[in-house]
Amino acid sequence: MDEVLSVLERVESEDLDPKSGRLFAYVYETGDENIRKVAEKALVRFAEKNLLDFTVFRSAVFFEKEVVGFAKSLMHGADALGSFTFGGTESIMLAVKAARDFYRKREGKAEVPEILAPISIHPAFLKAADYLGLKVVRLPVKEAKGDTDAFAEAVSNRTALIALSAPNWPFGTIDPVEEIAEIAVEKNIPLHVDACLGGFILPFFEMLGENVPKFDFRVEGVTSTSLDAHKYGYAPKGASVVLFRNAELKKCSMFVDVSSPGYVFVNQAVLSSRPEGPLAAAFAVIKYLSVEGYKNLASKILSARNKIYKGLKELGFESVGKVESSVLAMSNPEIDLMGFVNNMKKLGWQLHLQKGLKNYGIPDNIHLTLSPIHDEVAEEFVEDAAKAVEMEPEVDTKQIYAMAERGDFAEIIKGIEEGRLDSSVIPMLLESVPEDVAVELIKNVVIEWFR
Repeated sequence: MDEVLSVLERVESEDLDPKSGRLFAYVYETGDENIRKVAEKALVRFAEKNLLDFTVFRSAVFFEKEVVGFAKSLMHGADALGSFTFGGTESIMLAVKAARDFYRKREGKAEVPEILAPISIHPAFLKAADYLGLKVVRLPVKEAKGDTDAFAEAVSNRTALIALSAPNWPFGTIDPVEEIAEIAVEKNIPLHVDACLGGFILPFFEMLGENVPKFDFRVEGVTSTSLDAHKYGYAPKGASVVLFRNAELKKCSMFVDVSSPGYVFVNQAVLSSRPEGPLAAAFAVIKYLSVEGYKNLASKILSARNKIYKGLKELGFESVGKVESSVLAMSNPEIDLMGFVNNMKKLGWQLHLQKGLKNYGIPDNIHLTLSPIHDEVAEEFVEDAAKAVEMEPEVDTKQIYAMAERGDFAEIIKGIEEGRLDSSVIPMLLESVPEDVAVELIKNVVIEWFR
């Protein structure tokens, strides 16, 4: 046993500390040890129980009703129906399946159903479409949000779903849900709002007096939404909820088989066998925090956002869109952003570099997803950002771009593996490569990485 624990400790030492406040994606740290403790106790206690058969493990029904019920209250969907899933992509997969099956009931299977979405939509919709045989029509953005006019022009008899974000991941802006929902109502097309990022934080911003545009079931035309409890719900990873306005769509999201000789096969989610631990942990955290606890954590995020936004603006950074969520996307045309990100990495901060959308006036930028812990380190972050702006970059950005144009990606990947380069440079470098070539290249790299 000691030998195994020693290996775990050694391997973990290679990771960034998720509790440090120095990451701005992937983890949503509160700084509250009690939240972690209550989650871990529930996670371990129910780890061996299987969500596949809720007639055997009745606790699963209780937990799911409670977690989904809390999500419904946040989304103002008292009559909505929902399912617990293991992540936002799975929630989106179910919403897309529901829309596809609903479309087939009305239109048949002759046409390939389409999803209309802004170019800023999460790639999970592209993945769902790839798996389920739909086509995604990606539409322009205006001021880093979905363009209502573009949706009005693109709607056709092939449109099975309109997909919007609250907020979108790249820029943190909230799509004009109320405006585009009018199109969905007029054409009788389902509209899904991806609130995986915002569903457990924007409602509390609104309670604290922030001006949050309506994006939930208060908007006529919104037929489904997804929100992740493992983001700003602060549950361990593997916790999301998808909600449907009515039973018809919920049924379309499910899979049931009564023909096999083994047993009646019922799936409310994509996966079949699933540990009950993440569901129990999500329930435990929600119960522990309650509305007041979530409001308190939301206020810390607003405080961190104000400090970091103000500090970066003083260094010449500008937001690429309206600041209205827990995400900052900041650009600075006067500095080498790739060099800045690598300088910040040298100082111990993990930032994310995003390529711009030049056709829509959006420059290259850095992405910051803020958590409550960042309120404790905001001043230090701004101080280090000021240093990073002045530091000479250790990487030669022009040389790296030249290597990318020559197709010499092996050396670039080696730099990332050795820690000399940050992995967030990859999207920037692939900009000059045809998309199909870039996809094949990345697949090959990943295969070798895990070989």
